[in-house]
Amino acid sequence: MELSSLREETKLDDKLEKLLNQFEREVEPYDRFSAFSMFSTPVGIVLSIFLPLAYLQFVAVVNPFASMVSTGIIYWMVGGILATVGLTKLPIFYADHKKHEISRTKYKPIAGVCMCDLSQLRSHMKKMEKAKATGERMMHAKLVKYYRQQIGWE
Repeated sequence: MELSSLREETKLDDKLEKLLNQFEREVEPYDRFSAFSMFSTPVGIVLSIFLPLAYLQFVAVVNPFASMVSTGIIYWMVGGILATVGLTKLPIFYADHKKHEISRTKYKPIAGVCMCDLSQLRSHMKKMEKAKATGERMMHAKLVKYYRQQIGWE
């Protein structure tokens, strides 16, 4: 399929565009919640590594690398990393669940499609148009085609 024909084929009508804008405004708090959780994951992992090391260096006044294994601090580090990853994924799953629930109960009966998929479709359509590299355009074109299939338009 040619890129120009894909662009014309994926234009959203005004009704869907307005509903999608309304949906994105409504789920914006959940998106911020997810973004905060995604930001806190690397911060928590770094803290899980360096706080025990700082404790060993400054409070216990021993060589931190030699005593990590002998005192069991390494288990606390690994446990902290795993707990951080697990606990920061929960809010992302919750936000995703709430967005799909809003889409399913409020918008799907009107639009006939999942607004989450439609939002992704529009996002990739915009990225495809802005892409300067051919490979990037092709990647977004494949994702546009995928989301069109998810919605049931192909």
